[in-house]
Amino acid sequence: MKSPVDRPRSSLSDVARKAGVSTATVSLALRDSPRIPAKTREKVRSAAIAVGYRYNRQAASLRTQCSMTVGLLITDVANPYFAALAGGAEAELERRGYLTFLLNSGDSTERQDKQITSLLEHGVDGILLSPAGNTTAGLVETITSSGVPVVQVSRTVAGLDCDAVGPDNREAAREAVRHLVSLGHRRIAFIGGEQGSSARRERLCGYRQGLNENGLAFHPRLEPLAAPTRENGAALARQLLEAPEPPTAALCYHDMMALGALEGAVAAGRTVGEDFAVVGFDDIVAAALSHPALTTVHIDAETIGREAARQLIARMAGDRSPPRRLVIPAHLVVRASCGAAASAAANTPGQ
Repeated sequence: MKSPVDRPRSSLSDVARKAGVSTATVSLALRDSPRIPAKTREKVRSAAIAVGYRYNRQAASLRTQCSMTVGLLITDVANPYFAALAGGAEAELERRGYLTFLLNSGDSTERQDKQITSLLEHGVDGILLSPAGNTTAGLVETITSSGVPVVQVSRTVAGLDCDAVGPDNREAAREAVRHLVSLGHRRIAFIGGEQGSSARRERLCGYRQGLNENGLAFHPRLEPLAAPTRENGAALARQLLEAPEPPTAALCYHDMMALGALEGAVAAGRTVGEDFAVVGFDDIVAAALSHPALTTVHIDAETIGREAARQLIARMAGDRSPPRRLVIPAHLVVRASCGAAASAAANTPGQ
C-alpha cells in the first residue's frame, strides 16, 4: 500500500479534465477571477476536491508582486525569423531588468494553452505572444482579465482588441506580386502556410490584391496549404510544376518554404531564375546564401521583437491607454531567384 508521500500529486490538468474546462480556466477559477462565471468556479473547486488537488494560495498571492519575468511564446523555434525576433525582445527586456522565459508552441493551441497556464502559475508580469493558428480571442482575454498584460507579436488573433506589433504583410506581398508581373509572369502561385495563421491570411490578401491590380485572377489550385516547413515547400513546388498549366513563379509563405521550393523546382526540371521564379518572406540569413540567392521580403524581426517588448514594459508599468497596433514596414530584396524575364515565362510549358 502506497503512503501519502508516494501518491502522485494531482495537477491542474487533472482538475481541467474532471471539470471539462481548459487549464487556463482552472488557474483563474481557483484565484476567484471575476472573468470566470461563478457556476464554473464552483465546478472547478468541486473537481479540485474530487481529484485531491491542493491550491497553494500563498504562492498565488505572489502575483500581486513583480516577479521581473516575462513569457515569450513563439510558434516555431527552428525558424531563424523567430530567433531574431526573440533576440530583439530579450535584449530590450534584459536592459530593463526582466528575465525572459522562451517557450515554443509548435503552432499547437493545446500546447500553447498549457504553456500559458504554466507562465501564469509562475507569476510572470507579462506575456509576448505569437499566437498559434486558430487561437481564440477568449484565451487571450482570459489572460488579460487576470491582470497580466499581453502584446501580440508578428501574428494576431481575429476579433481581439489587444496590443500588437508586426510587419506590413499585405503591402509587402502586393509589392512582390507587382515585381513578378513586371518580369512577365501571369501564373503566380502562393505556396504554403496554414489556414489559421493571421500572417498567411494577410500575405494571401496582399497577393490577391496584387494579382487583381494587374488584371489577373487568382486560382485556389495555385494557393496550396501546408504546414510551413522546408520539406513541404519542396513538395508543393514540385506538385504545382508537374501539374497541367503550371505557374511560372511562386510567392512563398516564408523563406524556409521558399528554400524548399528552390529544391522542388529543380526536381521538377526547372532552372530557378530562368524559367521559374521564387520569392520568399522574412529575409533570414540563409536567403542570401542559397543558390540562386533568394529574392525575399525583408522583415526586421529584431525591431518587431524590441518594439513589442517596449509596449509590454509600458503596460506592466501601468499604461492603460487604448490598445495600439504598430505595423513595421517591410520591403522586397531582389536577388537571383526571380530573374525570369517575360520571354522565359512565355516559353514555359503550359502557357
